[in-house]
Amino acid sequence: MEQAYPPKNLSATLSAIANPQLFNPLSFTMTSAQLLRSGAFALGVTGLLLLGMTQLIATDYRAPPDELPPKVLGIHMPKITPTVQKSDPVLKPQDVPPPLPRVEINHKVEPQDLPTVISPPVVGNERSGPIPITADPLPIYKPAPQYPRRALARGIEGYVVVEFTITSNGSVKNPRVVGGYDSAGAPTDVFNNAALNAVERFKYRPPMSEGQAVEQHGVRNRISFKLAE
Repeated sequence: MEQAYPPKNLSATLSAIANPQLFNPLSFTMTSAQLLRSGAFALGVTGLLLLGMTQLIATDYRAPPDELPPKVLGIHMPKITPTVQKSDPVLKPQDVPPPLPRVEINHKVEPQDLPTVISPPVVGNERSGPIPITADPLPIYKPAPQYPRRALARGIEGYVVVEFTITSNGSVKNPRVVGGYDSAGAPTDVFNNAALNAVERFKYRPPMSEGQAVEQHGVRNRISFKLAE
């Protein structure tokens, strides 16, 4: 059984009607219905377009109102007062004092006899010579003591008080230890020998008494032993 399909266009439909062998009444009926629907749809679209154009024509278009420019406040200018500089009036010059009276000088000098007195030198009991000098001893050379190995290994610091005599030629004799202590103040003899060896090499300017070098006994010196940081 053959099945009819609607033709795709109007020319195909007319060809089918002209050809009796290919013409199918059912197919023609369906084609007419489609044409009617298409025509009705076209009329509807045309009517809507005409209605829209009519509304556009009937609309009263107005230009947007012009915006007013922003209001600018007036500029207030302060009142300017000119500055006037006043100068003191010029004082009248004072009167020049009168010149001093002229004094005449007499350039003529009359020679006079001046008395000349020559007195003989006075011989007294005064003696001139060196002024006696008294001075304390002044250190000239004080070598640093050698740090004991035992104290260095144990990290001990301290000091020793040594008493000695300064001779008339500035050397040191009879040194002795008064006391030896560590950094905590506890007595120790670990630094005694090193302190004595250093003091024996000290050199001083000898003490002076009335211009003469003398010995000075009981001189004390503190020898410190401190590890380098």
